[in-house]
Amino acid sequence: MKARLRGRTRRPPDLTSLFDVLFIVVFVALIRAADSEQKLAEAKKPPPPKPVLPQPAGPPPDIAVLQKRALADLQADLAARSPVVIRISAKNRIEAIEGDGKVHALDTPLLEESGNPSIRLQYLGHRSADLRLCALAALRLGVTDLKKHVVIIAPALPREERLSSLNEGILIDVDRCLREQRGEAVIVEPVPAEPKP
Repeated sequence: MKARLRGRTRRPPDLTSLFDVLFIVVFVALIRAADSEQKLAEAKKPPPPKPVLPQPAGPPPDIAVLQKRALADLQADLAARSPVVIRISAKNRIEAIEGDGKVHALDTPLLEESGNPSIRLQYLGHRSADLRLCALAALRLGVTDLKKHVVIIAPALPREERLSSLNEGILIDVDRCLREQRGEAVIVEPVPAEPKP
């Protein structure tokens, strides 16, 4: 019986695996604690400031000075020129050209039937250079060009009430005035009537 007991010896439990498990548990706890501290520190940080976009500044001083001088030069140039007024009636006709102390009463049409069903009326100045506003003004004033004049085109009706073919023709004539007659032209819209109380 003693011989049987000797063959069955008990081994003490293996502590290596117990230490391994304990080490892993402590290591995981430390990692979790460090992660929690990092999250807490990030939560306490103030949010990053919003980027401040630079505000658009005005023109550099030299450009502002140049702009002011250019406007003064333009104003002085236009003020030195004699005014010529081309009055356009509500019936799409030139009713008068006023300039150099004279008033030339007219009844000159600016539009004609086009013959094209898609374009009912066309501007006469497109067909004939002699029927353009500044050419008519130069002819009435008896001058070869309008370089000493500022041409003021004064329609009786506001833009929204005029025919589109008339508006288009007048705008093109403003450009032609400088190219063909060497004059500055501007459209001066009528002042709206005051509403009656």
